[in-house]
Amino acid sequence: MEPTNELLPPKSDAVNRRSDVLPGAIDLKPLNSVPPLGPAFKTSVSDNRHLVLTAKCNFDRPLTDITNLSGLPISRYTTSRRLNEANLHSRYAKRKPFLSAKHKRTRLEWAMTYKNWTIEDWRKVICSDESLMRIGHDSRRRRVIRPAGKGLQDRYLLPSFKSNQVTIMVWACFRGERIGPILTLNKGGIGAVEYMDILSEGLMPMIDDLLEQPTDQDTIRVADENILIFMQDNAPCHRDHRVSKFLQERGIPIMHWTPQSPDLNPLENVWPDLKHRFHKRFVELGRCPSMSSDAIA
Repeated sequence: MEPTNELLPPKSDAVNRRSDVLPGAIDLKPLNSVPPLGPAFKTSVSDNRHLVLTAKCNFDRPLTDITNLSGLPISRYTTSRRLNEANLHSRYAKRKPFLSAKHKRTRLEWAMTYKNWTIEDWRKVICSDESLMRIGHDSRRRRVIRPAGKGLQDRYLLPSFKSNQVTIMVWACFRGERIGPILTLNKGGIGAVEYMDILSEGLMPMIDDLLEQPTDQDTIRVADENILIFMQDNAPCHRDHRVSKFLQERGIPIMHWTPQSPDLNPLENVWPDLKHRFHKRFVELGRCPSMSSDAIA
């Protein structure tokens, strides 16, 4: 006696669909019991909250330390992924001057003074600054893509050169789109007398060009805040009374500058690029030495 269909166990929809594709195949496992794709999470929701709290309380520690402090049986790579999911990322700390409460208050007052300035107002400012350049030293960090264990191959190295720590102090200024001179300074630091020489050789010729003296010899055009304003930081030689008198006698208005604020000077964004180009040129001359004027330029 052959069994009838009534005596057989009913097939699920999944079995019926599977049988349509592979006749005779029977799969009693429903579709909703199929395990999800990918590895299972190693941390629970409460573990993730604990990990985020540990990271926030130890924000200045490396990922390995945060992983160990959490007490969870996970690797630092898992820690990194969970923190990234919480919008927490490991980054190099940015270097900024230390600011006391007084410094912050002074910076805020400075910002409030100039907050309504337009782009045209800022174009009148002659920004100036000094910087120290080290021969044979590239201030930029550079990442390379390399295989493991190949970090000492020449192509992956950032070469350095012996230069007996030769340094060059330079001074530069600019106003809007007008680039001023770059002056190299003598060794031994800058005092008030040396700084007045810099202003005479670098700043004053630029101001004379900006003033565009009229053709009428009886008319003298002087600088005022409607034409230009000179910006310098609070270095000791800048604040010397002789320098103040030098600028005052020539009618050059000076912008008040808040202390501990080199990051507010636009020239600070120029120095890294200039130093990198200087080092690149130094490397090129070291590899292909030449005494031609083109190589020295």
